[in-house]
Amino acid sequence: MGSFMSPKESEFYNRFIRDLASVNEEPNHSFGFFIEKWAEEIPDNIALYFQDDSWTWQAFNDESNKISNFFLNLGLNQGECVALMLENSPEHLFLTSGINKIQGISALVNFNQKKQALSHSFKIVNPKFIVIDGDNLHSFYEIIDDIPLKNDQIFVVNNKKDIPHDFMDLPSEIKSISKTNPEPPLDSILEDTALYIYTSGTTGLPKAVIAPNVKIFTQGFFLGLSLTDLTPEDVVYIPTPLYHNLSIGCAWIGALVSGSTTALRKRFSASEFWKDIKKYNATYTIYVGEIPRYLLNQPESEYEKNTPLKKMVGLGLRKDIWEKFKARFQVEHIYEFYGSTEGHYSLINIDEVPGMVGRNNMVGLVLAKCDPDTGELYKNNRGFCIKCKPGDVGMAMLKVDKKSVFRGYRNKEKTQKKMISDVFRKTDCYFNTGDMLQLHNDLWISFYDRFGDTFRWKSENVSTLEVEAILNSYPSILISAVYGVAIPNTEGKAGMAAITLHDLIKFNIDEFSQFVTDVLPKYAIPVFIRICEELELTGPMKIKKVNLRKEAYEIDKIKDPVYFWNSKNKKYTSFSKIEYKDLLEGKIRM
Repeated sequence: MGSFMSPKESEFYNRFIRDLASVNEEPNHSFGFFIEKWAEEIPDNIALYFQDDSWTWQAFNDESNKISNFFLNLGLNQGECVALMLENSPEHLFLTSGINKIQGISALVNFNQKKQALSHSFKIVNPKFIVIDGDNLHSFYEIIDDIPLKNDQIFVVNNKKDIPHDFMDLPSEIKSISKTNPEPPLDSILEDTALYIYTSGTTGLPKAVIAPNVKIFTQGFFLGLSLTDLTPEDVVYIPTPLYHNLSIGCAWIGALVSGSTTALRKRFSASEFWKDIKKYNATYTIYVGEIPRYLLNQPESEYEKNTPLKKMVGLGLRKDIWEKFKARFQVEHIYEFYGSTEGHYSLINIDEVPGMVGRNNMVGLVLAKCDPDTGELYKNNRGFCIKCKPGDVGMAMLKVDKKSVFRGYRNKEKTQKKMISDVFRKTDCYFNTGDMLQLHNDLWISFYDRFGDTFRWKSENVSTLEVEAILNSYPSILISAVYGVAIPNTEGKAGMAAITLHDLIKFNIDEFSQFVTDVLPKYAIPVFIRICEELELTGPMKIKKVNLRKEAYEIDKIKDPVYFWNSKNKKYTSFSKIEYKDLLEGKIRM
Protein backbone atom coordinates (compact mmCIF):
# COMPACT_ATOMS: atom_id res chain seq x y z
CA MET A 1 0.00 0.00 0.00
CA GLY A 2 1.22 3.49 -0.76
CA SER A 3 0.31 7.01 0.28
CA PHE A 4 -2.19 9.47 -1.22
CA MET A 5 -5.27 7.53 -0.11
CA SER A 6 -8.75 8.95 -0.40
CA PRO A 7 -10.92 8.58 2.74
CA LYS A 8 -12.82 5.66 1.18
CA GLU A 9 -9.58 3.97 0.13
CA SER A 10 -8.06 4.34 3.61
CA GLU A 11 -11.17 2.91 5.22
CA PHE A 12 -11.21 -0.04 2.81
CA TYR A 13 -7.53 -0.96 3.13
CA ASN A 14 -7.58 -0.72 6.92
CA ARG A 15 -10.60 -3.03 6.98
CA PHE A 16 -8.93 -5.41 4.53
CA ILE A 17 -5.77 -5.66 6.66
CA ARG A 18 -7.84 -6.44 9.76
CA ASP A 19 -9.94 -9.05 7.93
CA LEU A 20 -6.91 -10.75 6.37
CA ALA A 21 -5.16 -11.02 9.74
CA SER A 22 -7.81 -13.50 10.85
CA VAL A 23 -6.71 -15.94 8.13
CA ASN A 24 -3.10 -15.94 9.23
CA GLU A 25 -4.14 -17.04 12.72
CA GLU A 26 -5.15 -20.47 11.37
CA PRO A 27 -2.33 -22.31 9.50
CA ASN A 28 -4.59 -25.17 8.37
CA HIS A 29 -7.02 -22.90 6.57
CA SER A 30 -8.78 -24.50 3.63
CA PHE A 31 -12.18 -24.03 2.02
CA GLY A 32 -13.30 -26.64 4.49
CA PHE A 33 -12.38 -24.50 7.49
CA PHE A 34 -15.10 -22.01 6.57
CA ILE A 35 -17.59 -24.62 5.37
CA GLU A 36 -17.32 -26.46 8.69
CA LYS A 37 -17.51 -23.16 10.58
CA TRP A 38 -20.82 -22.21 8.92
CA ALA A 39 -22.16 -25.77 9.16
CA GLU A 40 -21.66 -25.47 12.91
CA GLU A 41 -22.76 -21.86 13.43
CA ILE A 42 -25.56 -21.44 10.86
CA PRO A 43 -26.30 -25.03 9.70
CA ASP A 44 -29.81 -24.26 8.40
CA ASN A 45 -28.86 -21.15 6.38
CA ILE A 46 -28.88 -21.68 2.62
CA ALA A 47 -25.34 -22.03 1.30
CA LEU A 48 -26.16 -22.65 -2.35
CA TYR A 49 -28.97 -22.18 -4.86
CA PHE A 50 -28.84 -23.85 -8.25
CA GLN A 51 -31.87 -23.76 -10.54
CA ASP A 52 -34.76 -24.79 -8.28
CA ASP A 53 -32.65 -26.67 -5.72
CA SER A 54 -30.89 -25.49 -2.59
CA TRP A 55 -28.38 -26.78 -0.02
CA THR A 56 -27.94 -25.61 3.56
CA TRP A 57 -24.46 -25.15 4.99
CA GLN A 58 -24.88 -28.50 6.73
CA ALA A 59 -25.85 -30.22 3.47
CA PHE A 60 -23.02 -28.46 1.62
CA ASN A 61 -20.54 -29.69 4.21
CA ASP A 62 -21.93 -33.24 3.95
CA GLU A 63 -21.54 -33.29 0.16
CA SER A 64 -18.00 -31.89 0.36
CA ASN A 65 -17.06 -34.46 3.00
CA LYS A 66 -18.22 -37.32 0.80
CA ILE A 67 -15.85 -36.06 -1.88
CA SER A 68 -12.97 -35.70 0.64
CA ASN A 69 -13.43 -39.17 2.09
CA PHE A 70 -13.93 -40.79 -1.31
CA PHE A 71 -10.65 -39.46 -2.71
CA LEU A 72 -8.84 -40.20 0.54
CA ASN A 73 -9.96 -43.82 0.18
CA LEU A 74 -8.66 -43.82 -3.40
CA GLY A 75 -5.24 -42.69 -2.20
CA LEU A 76 -5.23 -39.02 -3.20
CA ASN A 77 -2.34 -37.47 -1.29
CA GLN A 78 -1.70 -33.90 -0.23
CA GLY A 79 -0.45 -31.89 -3.24
CA GLU A 80 -1.78 -34.35 -5.85
CA CYS A 81 -4.12 -33.16 -8.56
CA VAL A 82 -7.66 -33.91 -9.70
CA ALA A 83 -8.49 -32.31 -13.07
CA LEU A 84 -12.08 -31.08 -13.36
CA MET A 85 -13.73 -30.47 -16.73
CA LEU A 86 -17.09 -29.22 -15.50
CA GLU A 87 -19.67 -26.63 -16.33
CA ASN A 88 -21.15 -24.61 -13.47
CA SER A 89 -22.98 -26.95 -11.11
CA PRO A 90 -23.23 -27.74 -7.39
CA GLU A 91 -20.90 -30.68 -8.01
CA HIS A 92 -18.19 -28.26 -9.14
CA LEU A 93 -18.23 -26.55 -5.74
CA PHE A 94 -18.57 -29.80 -3.79
CA LEU A 95 -15.57 -31.23 -5.64
CA THR A 96 -13.25 -28.22 -5.32
CA SER A 97 -14.20 -27.87 -1.64
CA GLY A 98 -13.85 -31.57 -0.83
CA ILE A 99 -10.52 -31.88 -2.61
CA ASN A 100 -9.22 -28.75 -0.89
CA LYS A 101 -10.24 -30.04 2.54
CA ILE A 102 -7.60 -32.76 2.21
CA GLN A 103 -5.18 -30.36 0.49
CA GLY A 104 -5.48 -31.93 -2.93
CA ILE A 105 -5.34 -29.61 -5.92
CA SER A 106 -8.23 -29.02 -8.34
CA ALA A 107 -7.22 -28.14 -11.91
CA LEU A 108 -10.08 -26.15 -13.45
CA VAL A 109 -10.01 -27.10 -17.13
CA ASN A 110 -11.76 -24.75 -19.56
CA PHE A 111 -14.43 -27.01 -21.06
CA ASN A 112 -14.56 -24.87 -24.22
CA GLN A 113 -11.10 -26.06 -25.22
CA LYS A 114 -10.82 -28.66 -27.96
CA LYS A 115 -8.33 -31.24 -29.19
CA GLN A 116 -4.72 -30.01 -28.93
CA ALA A 117 -5.38 -27.32 -26.32
CA LEU A 118 -7.64 -29.58 -24.26
CA SER A 119 -5.18 -32.46 -24.29
CA HIS A 120 -2.40 -30.06 -23.25
CA SER A 121 -4.52 -28.71 -20.36
CA PHE A 122 -4.80 -32.18 -18.83
CA LYS A 123 -1.22 -33.25 -19.39
CA ILE A 124 0.51 -30.19 -17.90
CA VAL A 125 -1.05 -30.75 -14.45
CA ASN A 126 -0.32 -34.49 -14.30
CA PRO A 127 -3.67 -35.41 -12.69
CA LYS A 128 -4.10 -38.53 -10.58
CA PHE A 129 -7.83 -38.49 -11.34
CA ILE A 130 -10.16 -36.71 -13.76
CA VAL A 131 -13.81 -35.69 -13.31
CA ILE A 132 -15.90 -34.59 -16.30
CA ASP A 133 -19.58 -33.95 -16.79
CA GLY A 134 -21.80 -35.59 -19.36
CA ASP A 135 -22.01 -32.53 -21.62
CA ASN A 136 -18.23 -32.65 -22.11
CA LEU A 137 -17.89 -36.34 -22.93
CA HIS A 138 -17.81 -35.72 -26.68
CA SER A 139 -14.82 -33.35 -26.48
CA PHE A 140 -13.08 -35.62 -23.99
CA TYR A 141 -13.42 -38.69 -26.22
CA GLU A 142 -11.61 -36.80 -28.99
CA ILE A 143 -8.45 -36.70 -26.85
CA ILE A 144 -8.85 -39.87 -24.79
CA ASP A 145 -5.88 -41.54 -26.52
CA ASP A 146 -3.62 -38.75 -25.19
CA ILE A 147 -4.66 -39.28 -21.56
CA PRO A 148 -2.43 -41.78 -19.69
CA LEU A 149 -5.06 -42.61 -17.05
CA LYS A 150 -7.06 -45.81 -16.79
CA ASN A 151 -10.85 -45.76 -17.06
CA ASP A 152 -11.26 -46.32 -13.32
CA GLN A 153 -9.35 -43.07 -12.67
CA ILE A 154 -11.87 -41.05 -14.69
CA PHE A 155 -15.25 -40.13 -13.21
CA VAL A 156 -18.42 -38.71 -14.75
CA VAL A 157 -21.02 -36.45 -13.10
CA ASN A 158 -24.17 -34.70 -14.34
CA ASN A 159 -24.69 -37.11 -17.22
CA LYS A 160 -28.29 -35.95 -17.69
CA LYS A 161 -28.51 -37.24 -21.27
CA ASP A 162 -27.21 -40.71 -20.31
CA ILE A 163 -24.37 -40.53 -22.82
CA PRO A 164 -22.68 -43.96 -22.96
CA HIS A 165 -19.16 -44.11 -21.52
CA ASP A 166 -16.65 -46.59 -20.08
CA PHE A 167 -15.69 -44.51 -17.05
CA MET A 168 -16.83 -44.49 -13.42
CA ASP A 169 -20.11 -42.90 -12.37
CA LEU A 170 -19.16 -40.63 -9.46
CA PRO A 171 -22.65 -40.22 -7.90
CA SER A 172 -22.97 -44.02 -7.65
CA GLU A 173 -19.47 -44.36 -6.22
CA ILE A 174 -19.99 -41.87 -3.36
CA LYS A 175 -23.50 -42.95 -2.26
CA SER A 176 -22.32 -44.88 0.77
CA ILE A 177 -19.28 -42.71 1.59
CA SER A 178 -19.01 -41.16 5.07
CA LYS A 179 -20.17 -37.55 5.58
CA THR A 180 -17.92 -36.94 8.58
CA ASN A 181 -15.36 -34.14 8.49
CA PRO A 182 -11.98 -35.46 7.31
CA GLU A 183 -8.89 -34.74 9.36
CA PRO A 184 -6.86 -32.03 7.60
CA PRO A 185 -3.20 -32.83 6.91
CA LEU A 186 -1.23 -31.82 10.01
CA ASP A 187 1.53 -30.16 8.01
CA SER A 188 -0.69 -28.15 5.65
CA ILE A 189 0.02 -24.42 5.40
CA LEU A 190 -1.60 -21.43 3.76
CA GLU A 191 1.04 -21.47 1.01
CA ASP A 192 -0.13 -24.93 -0.17
CA THR A 193 -1.61 -24.90 -3.66
CA ALA A 194 -5.41 -24.92 -3.77
CA LEU A 195 -6.15 -24.63 -7.49
CA TYR A 196 -4.63 -24.60 -10.93
CA ILE A 197 -6.41 -21.92 -12.95
CA TYR A 198 -5.65 -21.79 -16.66
CA THR A 199 -4.72 -18.76 -18.69
CA SER A 200 -3.75 -18.25 -22.31
CA GLY A 201 -0.54 -16.42 -23.06
CA THR A 202 2.66 -15.99 -24.95
CA THR A 203 3.48 -19.69 -25.04
CA GLY A 204 0.40 -20.33 -27.16
CA LEU A 205 -1.19 -23.24 -25.32
CA PRO A 206 -2.93 -22.80 -21.93
CA LYS A 207 -0.75 -22.38 -18.85
CA ALA A 208 -1.70 -23.56 -15.36
CA VAL A 209 -1.42 -20.74 -12.84
CA ILE A 210 -0.60 -21.84 -9.28
CA ALA A 211 -3.20 -20.46 -6.85
CA PRO A 212 -2.22 -21.12 -3.22
CA ASN A 213 -4.74 -20.97 -0.39
CA VAL A 214 -3.34 -17.68 0.87
CA LYS A 215 -3.90 -15.98 -2.49
CA ILE A 216 -7.39 -17.41 -2.84
CA PHE A 217 -8.42 -16.15 0.59
CA THR A 218 -6.74 -12.78 0.03
CA GLN A 219 -8.86 -12.32 -3.10
CA GLY A 220 -11.98 -13.38 -1.27
CA PHE A 221 -11.47 -10.78 1.42
CA PHE A 222 -10.27 -8.07 -0.99
CA LEU A 223 -13.23 -8.28 -3.38
CA GLY A 224 -15.81 -9.81 -1.04
CA LEU A 225 -15.93 -9.37 2.68
CA SER A 226 -13.73 -6.25 3.03
CA LEU A 227 -14.94 -4.40 -0.07
CA THR A 228 -18.66 -5.07 -0.02
CA ASP A 229 -19.29 -5.97 3.64
CA LEU A 230 -20.86 -9.31 2.76
CA THR A 231 -22.72 -11.07 5.58
CA PRO A 232 -24.73 -14.30 5.93
CA GLU A 233 -27.77 -12.21 4.90
CA ASP A 234 -26.32 -11.56 1.42
CA VAL A 235 -26.78 -13.64 -1.72
CA VAL A 236 -23.89 -13.73 -4.24
CA TYR A 237 -25.02 -14.41 -7.82
CA ILE A 238 -22.41 -16.13 -10.03
CA PRO A 239 -23.35 -16.26 -13.75
CA THR A 240 -19.84 -16.72 -15.20
CA PRO A 241 -17.78 -19.94 -15.50
CA LEU A 242 -16.19 -21.30 -12.32
CA TYR A 243 -12.98 -22.07 -14.19
CA HIS A 244 -12.41 -18.29 -14.16
CA ASN A 245 -10.60 -16.77 -11.20
CA LEU A 246 -13.22 -14.00 -11.01
CA SER A 247 -15.95 -16.55 -10.33
CA ILE A 248 -14.28 -19.08 -8.07
CA GLY A 249 -11.40 -17.11 -6.54
CA CYS A 250 -13.27 -13.87 -5.95
CA ALA A 251 -17.07 -14.33 -5.89
CA TRP A 252 -17.31 -17.87 -4.45
CA ILE A 253 -14.54 -17.35 -1.89
CA GLY A 254 -16.04 -13.97 -0.98
CA ALA A 255 -19.30 -15.76 -0.19
CA LEU A 256 -17.45 -18.53 1.63
CA VAL A 257 -15.44 -16.34 4.01
CA SER A 258 -18.51 -14.24 4.86
CA GLY A 259 -21.08 -17.05 5.17
CA SER A 260 -23.15 -15.57 2.35
CA THR A 261 -25.42 -17.63 0.11
CA THR A 262 -24.25 -18.42 -3.42
CA ALA A 263 -26.72 -18.48 -6.31
CA LEU A 264 -25.04 -20.30 -9.18
CA ARG A 265 -26.14 -20.30 -12.82
CA LYS A 266 -24.96 -22.92 -15.31
CA ARG A 267 -24.41 -20.37 -18.08
CA PHE A 268 -24.92 -16.63 -18.31
CA SER A 269 -28.23 -15.54 -19.85
CA ALA A 270 -29.00 -11.87 -20.47
CA SER A 271 -32.73 -12.57 -20.73
CA GLU A 272 -32.80 -14.48 -17.42
CA PHE A 273 -30.39 -12.29 -15.44
CA TRP A 274 -32.88 -10.02 -13.66
CA LYS A 275 -35.33 -12.88 -13.18
CA ASP A 276 -32.59 -14.75 -11.32
CA ILE A 277 -31.68 -11.69 -9.26
CA LYS A 278 -35.25 -11.48 -8.00
CA LYS A 279 -35.74 -15.25 -7.74
CA TYR A 280 -32.74 -15.66 -5.41
CA ASN A 281 -32.96 -12.17 -3.86
CA ALA A 282 -29.35 -11.60 -4.93
CA THR A 283 -27.62 -8.56 -3.45
CA TYR A 284 -24.16 -8.90 -5.08
CA THR A 285 -22.84 -10.12 -8.43
CA ILE A 286 -19.76 -10.07 -10.62
CA TYR A 287 -19.35 -9.00 -14.23
CA VAL A 288 -16.95 -8.81 -17.12
CA GLY A 289 -17.24 -5.94 -19.59
CA GLU A 290 -19.57 -7.72 -21.97
CA ILE A 291 -22.24 -8.51 -19.38
CA PRO A 292 -23.43 -4.94 -18.70
CA ARG A 293 -23.63 -4.29 -22.46
CA TYR A 294 -25.63 -7.47 -23.04
CA LEU A 295 -28.05 -6.43 -20.29
CA LEU A 296 -28.41 -2.94 -21.74
CA ASN A 297 -29.27 -4.46 -25.11
CA GLN A 298 -32.21 -6.35 -23.59
CA PRO A 299 -35.68 -4.81 -23.84
CA GLU A 300 -36.96 -3.27 -20.63
CA SER A 301 -38.87 -5.65 -18.38
CA GLU A 302 -40.67 -5.66 -15.05
CA TYR A 303 -37.89 -7.83 -13.57
CA GLU A 304 -35.28 -5.06 -13.74
CA LYS A 305 -37.35 -2.69 -11.59
CA ASN A 306 -36.78 -2.42 -7.82
CA THR A 307 -34.30 -5.29 -7.66
CA PRO A 308 -32.41 -6.33 -4.51
CA LEU A 309 -29.05 -6.06 -6.34
CA LYS A 310 -26.93 -3.47 -4.51
CA LYS A 311 -23.32 -4.18 -5.46
CA MET A 312 -21.37 -5.35 -8.53
CA VAL A 313 -17.66 -6.09 -8.81
CA GLY A 314 -15.83 -6.77 -12.06
CA LEU A 315 -13.54 -5.60 -14.80
CA GLY A 316 -13.64 -4.30 -18.36
CA LEU A 317 -16.52 -1.83 -17.94
CA ARG A 318 -16.19 1.19 -20.21
CA LYS A 319 -17.17 4.64 -18.95
CA ASP A 320 -20.10 5.11 -21.34
CA ILE A 321 -21.58 1.70 -20.52
CA TRP A 322 -21.01 2.23 -16.79
CA GLU A 323 -23.05 5.44 -16.80
CA LYS A 324 -25.88 4.03 -18.92
CA PHE A 325 -26.02 0.84 -16.85
CA LYS A 326 -26.18 2.62 -13.51
CA ALA A 327 -28.79 5.08 -14.72
CA ARG A 328 -31.09 2.36 -16.08
CA PHE A 329 -30.72 -0.37 -13.46
CA GLN A 330 -30.13 1.76 -10.35
CA VAL A 331 -27.40 -0.46 -8.87
CA GLU A 332 -26.03 1.40 -5.86
CA HIS A 333 -22.35 0.43 -6.17
CA ILE A 334 -20.20 -0.69 -9.11
CA TYR A 335 -16.60 -1.50 -8.20
CA GLU A 336 -14.24 -1.84 -11.15
CA PHE A 337 -10.87 -3.46 -10.50
CA TYR A 338 -7.73 -4.52 -12.33
CA GLY A 339 -5.93 -7.78 -11.68
CA SER A 340 -4.61 -10.85 -13.42
CA THR A 341 -4.89 -14.54 -12.63
CA GLU A 342 -1.11 -14.77 -12.33
CA GLY A 343 -0.70 -11.54 -10.43
CA HIS A 344 -0.43 -10.83 -6.72
CA TYR A 345 -1.35 -7.13 -6.75
CA SER A 346 -4.69 -5.62 -7.74
CA LEU A 347 -6.14 -2.15 -8.17
CA ILE A 348 -9.68 -1.32 -7.09
CA ASN A 349 -11.77 1.76 -7.88
CA ILE A 350 -13.19 2.34 -4.38
CA ASP A 351 -14.46 5.82 -5.23
CA GLU A 352 -16.45 4.49 -8.23
CA VAL A 353 -15.14 6.92 -10.86
CA PRO A 354 -16.50 5.65 -14.22
CA GLY A 355 -13.86 4.37 -16.61
CA MET A 356 -11.11 3.92 -14.02
CA VAL A 357 -9.68 0.73 -12.48
CA GLY A 358 -8.19 2.39 -9.42
CA ARG A 359 -5.41 4.74 -8.38
CA ASN A 360 -1.65 4.35 -8.63
CA ASN A 361 -1.07 4.09 -4.88
CA MET A 362 -0.33 0.38 -4.54
CA VAL A 363 3.31 -0.39 -3.75
CA GLY A 364 4.45 -3.27 -5.96
CA LEU A 365 2.45 -2.38 -9.08
CA VAL A 366 4.34 0.00 -11.36
CA LEU A 367 3.61 1.36 -14.83
CA ALA A 368 6.65 1.28 -17.11
CA LYS A 369 6.24 3.75 -19.97
CA CYS A 370 5.91 2.00 -23.32
CA ASP A 371 5.01 2.53 -26.98
CA PRO A 372 1.23 1.88 -27.22
CA ASP A 373 1.60 0.45 -30.74
CA THR A 374 4.53 -1.91 -30.23
CA GLY A 375 4.59 -2.42 -26.45
CA GLU A 376 8.30 -1.56 -26.47
CA LEU A 377 9.48 -0.34 -23.06
CA TYR A 378 11.12 3.08 -23.10
CA LYS A 379 14.52 3.31 -21.38
CA ASN A 380 16.47 6.19 -19.89
CA ASN A 381 20.15 6.89 -20.61
CA ARG A 382 21.13 4.44 -17.85
CA GLY A 383 19.18 1.62 -19.53
CA PHE A 384 16.37 1.45 -16.95
CA CYS A 385 12.64 1.65 -17.60
CA ILE A 386 10.83 4.95 -17.12
CA LYS A 387 7.88 5.29 -14.74
CA CYS A 388 4.76 6.83 -16.21
CA LYS A 389 3.61 10.42 -15.74
CA PRO A 390 -0.03 11.54 -16.22
CA GLY A 391 -1.04 10.99 -19.83
CA ASP A 392 1.50 8.19 -20.41
CA VAL A 393 0.63 4.62 -21.36
CA GLY A 394 2.61 2.02 -19.48
CA MET A 395 3.05 -1.71 -19.09
CA ALA A 396 1.77 -2.97 -15.74
CA MET A 397 4.70 -4.51 -13.86
CA LEU A 398 4.29 -6.48 -10.61
CA LYS A 399 7.24 -6.51 -8.25
CA VAL A 400 8.43 -9.97 -7.19
CA ASP A 401 10.48 -10.37 -4.01
CA LYS A 402 10.62 -12.49 -0.87
CA LYS A 403 7.60 -10.69 0.61
CA SER A 404 5.29 -11.30 -2.35
CA VAL A 405 2.87 -14.22 -2.72
CA PHE A 406 3.73 -14.63 -6.40
CA ARG A 407 3.82 -18.26 -7.57
CA GLY A 408 3.50 -17.98 -11.34
CA TYR A 409 2.79 -20.97 -13.55
CA ARG A 410 3.22 -24.65 -12.81
CA ASN A 411 5.84 -24.68 -15.54
CA LYS A 412 8.75 -22.70 -14.08
CA GLU A 413 10.27 -22.11 -17.50
CA LYS A 414 7.07 -20.36 -18.66
CA THR A 415 7.13 -18.24 -15.50
CA GLN A 416 10.72 -17.15 -16.11
CA LYS A 417 9.84 -15.95 -19.61
CA LYS A 418 7.51 -13.36 -18.09
CA MET A 419 10.03 -12.11 -15.53
CA ILE A 420 12.20 -9.04 -16.14
CA SER A 421 15.23 -8.06 -14.07
CA ASP A 422 17.00 -4.70 -13.70
CA VAL A 423 13.79 -2.85 -14.56
CA PHE A 424 14.10 0.35 -12.51
CA ARG A 425 17.32 -0.44 -10.65
CA LYS A 426 19.93 -3.19 -10.53
CA THR A 427 18.80 -6.63 -9.30
CA ASP A 428 15.10 -5.76 -9.01
CA CYS A 429 12.62 -8.24 -10.51
CA TYR A 430 9.15 -7.73 -12.00
CA PHE A 431 6.46 -9.85 -13.62
CA ASN A 432 5.39 -8.39 -16.98
CA THR A 433 1.59 -8.65 -17.12
CA GLY A 434 1.30 -7.72 -20.80
CA ASP A 435 -1.42 -5.22 -19.84
CA MET A 436 -1.08 -1.60 -20.89
CA LEU A 437 -2.65 0.93 -18.51
CA GLN A 438 -2.89 4.70 -18.80
CA LEU A 439 -2.03 7.06 -15.95
CA HIS A 440 -4.23 10.13 -15.42
CA ASN A 441 -4.20 13.09 -13.04
CA ASP A 442 -4.57 12.46 -9.31
CA LEU A 443 -3.03 8.98 -9.74
CA TRP A 444 -6.08 7.57 -11.54
CA ILE A 445 -5.50 4.62 -13.90
CA SER A 446 -7.59 3.30 -16.78
CA PHE A 447 -7.17 0.08 -18.74
CA TYR A 448 -5.66 0.84 -22.16
CA ASP A 449 -5.10 -2.46 -23.99
CA ARG A 450 -3.84 -6.00 -23.75
CA PHE A 451 -0.55 -6.19 -25.63
CA GLY A 452 1.21 -9.05 -27.29
CA ASP A 453 0.11 -12.58 -27.84
CA THR A 454 -3.27 -12.52 -26.14
CA PHE A 455 -6.45 -10.49 -26.49
CA ARG A 456 -9.80 -10.67 -24.74
CA TRP A 457 -13.02 -11.61 -26.56
CA LYS A 458 -16.37 -12.88 -25.24
CA SER A 459 -15.01 -12.82 -21.67
CA GLU A 460 -12.11 -15.14 -22.55
CA ASN A 461 -8.39 -14.61 -23.12
CA VAL A 462 -7.46 -15.78 -26.61
CA SER A 463 -3.90 -16.84 -27.32
CA THR A 464 -2.81 -15.69 -30.78
CA LEU A 465 -0.03 -18.29 -30.90
CA GLU A 466 -2.44 -21.10 -30.03
CA VAL A 467 -4.85 -20.06 -32.80
CA GLU A 468 -1.97 -19.58 -35.26
CA ALA A 469 -0.62 -23.07 -34.55
CA ILE A 470 -4.03 -24.58 -35.22
CA LEU A 471 -4.65 -22.53 -38.40
CA ASN A 472 -1.17 -23.39 -39.69
CA SER A 473 -2.07 -27.09 -39.45
CA TYR A 474 -4.75 -26.63 -42.13
CA PRO A 475 -3.31 -28.09 -45.37
CA SER A 476 -3.81 -25.11 -47.68
CA ILE A 477 -2.51 -22.47 -45.22
CA LEU A 478 1.18 -21.66 -45.53
CA ILE A 479 1.35 -19.31 -42.53
CA SER A 480 -1.00 -17.20 -40.43
CA ALA A 481 -0.86 -14.12 -38.22
CA VAL A 482 -3.59 -13.70 -35.62
CA TYR A 483 -4.30 -10.43 -33.80
CA GLY A 484 -7.15 -8.62 -32.08
CA VAL A 485 -9.16 -5.81 -33.69
CA ALA A 486 -11.69 -3.46 -32.12
CA ILE A 487 -15.32 -3.48 -33.27
CA PRO A 488 -17.65 -0.56 -32.46
CA ASN A 489 -20.13 -1.16 -29.63
CA THR A 490 -18.42 -4.33 -28.40
CA GLU A 491 -16.07 -5.09 -25.52
CA GLY A 492 -12.60 -6.54 -25.95
CA LYS A 493 -11.20 -7.34 -29.38
CA ALA A 494 -12.33 -9.71 -32.09
CA GLY A 495 -9.87 -12.12 -33.64
CA MET A 496 -8.56 -11.48 -37.13
CA ALA A 497 -6.25 -13.78 -39.07
CA ALA A 498 -4.10 -12.78 -42.01
CA ILE A 499 -3.17 -15.92 -43.94
CA THR A 500 -1.05 -16.86 -46.92
CA LEU A 501 -1.88 -19.95 -48.96
CA HIS A 502 0.01 -22.81 -50.57
CA ASP A 503 0.08 -22.41 -54.35
CA LEU A 504 -0.59 -26.09 -54.99
CA ILE A 505 -3.39 -26.77 -52.51
CA LYS A 506 -6.85 -25.37 -53.23
CA PHE A 507 -8.42 -23.30 -50.45
CA ASN A 508 -12.14 -23.87 -49.93
CA ILE A 509 -13.70 -21.33 -47.55
CA ASP A 510 -16.63 -23.60 -46.64
CA GLU A 511 -14.34 -26.50 -45.75
CA PHE A 512 -12.16 -24.12 -43.78
CA SER A 513 -15.24 -22.89 -41.92
CA GLN A 514 -16.00 -26.46 -40.87
CA PHE A 515 -12.38 -26.91 -39.78
CA VAL A 516 -12.37 -23.95 -37.37
CA THR A 517 -15.74 -25.04 -35.98
CA ASP A 518 -14.30 -28.47 -35.20
CA VAL A 519 -11.01 -27.42 -33.64
CA LEU A 520 -11.47 -24.02 -31.97
CA PRO A 521 -13.64 -22.83 -29.09
CA LYS A 522 -16.34 -20.43 -30.29
CA TYR A 523 -14.64 -17.42 -28.74
CA ALA A 524 -11.29 -18.23 -30.45
CA ILE A 525 -12.65 -18.49 -34.01
CA PRO A 526 -11.28 -15.47 -35.94
CA VAL A 527 -14.11 -13.11 -36.83
CA PHE A 528 -12.18 -11.91 -39.89
CA ILE A 529 -9.96 -13.77 -42.34
CA ARG A 530 -7.68 -11.77 -44.62
CA ILE A 531 -5.98 -13.64 -47.47
CA CYS A 532 -2.60 -12.08 -48.25
CA GLU A 533 -0.04 -12.81 -50.93
CA GLU A 534 2.70 -12.46 -48.31
CA LEU A 535 3.12 -11.30 -44.72
CA GLU A 536 5.57 -8.61 -43.64
CA LEU A 537 8.50 -10.00 -41.62
CA THR A 538 10.91 -8.45 -39.14
CA GLY A 539 14.69 -8.86 -39.36
CA PRO A 540 14.65 -12.03 -37.20
CA MET A 541 11.94 -13.41 -39.53
CA LYS A 542 9.01 -12.88 -37.19
CA ILE A 543 5.66 -11.77 -38.58
CA LYS A 544 5.14 -8.03 -38.23
CA LYS A 545 1.60 -7.32 -37.00
CA VAL A 546 1.67 -3.56 -36.35
CA ASN A 547 0.36 -2.57 -39.80
CA LEU A 548 -2.08 -5.47 -39.87
CA ARG A 549 -3.59 -4.25 -36.59
CA LYS A 550 -3.80 -0.66 -37.85
CA GLU A 551 -5.50 -1.63 -41.13
CA ALA A 552 -7.73 -4.13 -39.32
CA TYR A 553 -10.80 -4.74 -41.53
CA GLU A 554 -11.04 -1.24 -43.06
CA ILE A 555 -12.14 -2.42 -46.45
CA ASP A 556 -11.09 0.79 -48.25
CA LYS A 557 -7.48 0.31 -47.13
CA ILE A 558 -7.25 -3.40 -47.92
CA LYS A 559 -6.85 -4.84 -51.39
CA ASP A 560 -6.82 -8.43 -50.13
CA PRO A 561 -9.96 -10.61 -49.98
CA VAL A 562 -11.57 -10.45 -46.50
CA TYR A 563 -14.10 -12.88 -45.03
CA PHE A 564 -16.40 -12.40 -42.04
CA TRP A 565 -17.55 -15.13 -39.63
CA ASN A 566 -21.31 -15.65 -39.66
CA SER A 567 -21.83 -17.27 -36.25
CA LYS A 568 -25.44 -18.15 -37.03
CA ASN A 569 -24.56 -20.17 -40.14
CA LYS A 570 -21.12 -21.17 -38.82
CA LYS A 571 -19.29 -20.18 -41.97
CA TYR A 572 -17.21 -17.40 -43.47
CA THR A 573 -18.83 -15.07 -45.98
CA SER A 574 -17.32 -12.36 -48.15
CA PHE A 575 -16.80 -9.05 -46.35
CA SER A 576 -17.48 -6.05 -48.62
CA LYS A 577 -18.20 -2.33 -48.21
CA ILE A 578 -21.84 -3.15 -47.48
CA GLU A 579 -20.99 -5.44 -44.55
CA TYR A 580 -18.36 -2.96 -43.38
CA LYS A 581 -20.93 -0.14 -43.26
CA ASP A 582 -23.46 -2.37 -41.48
CA LEU A 583 -20.84 -3.37 -38.91
CA LEU A 584 -19.92 0.24 -38.12
CA GLU A 585 -23.59 1.18 -37.80
CA GLY A 586 -24.26 -1.70 -35.41
CA LYS A 587 -26.57 -3.56 -37.78
CA ILE A 588 -24.50 -6.74 -37.45
CA ARG A 589 -24.81 -8.31 -34.00
CA MET A 590 -21.68 -9.89 -32.59
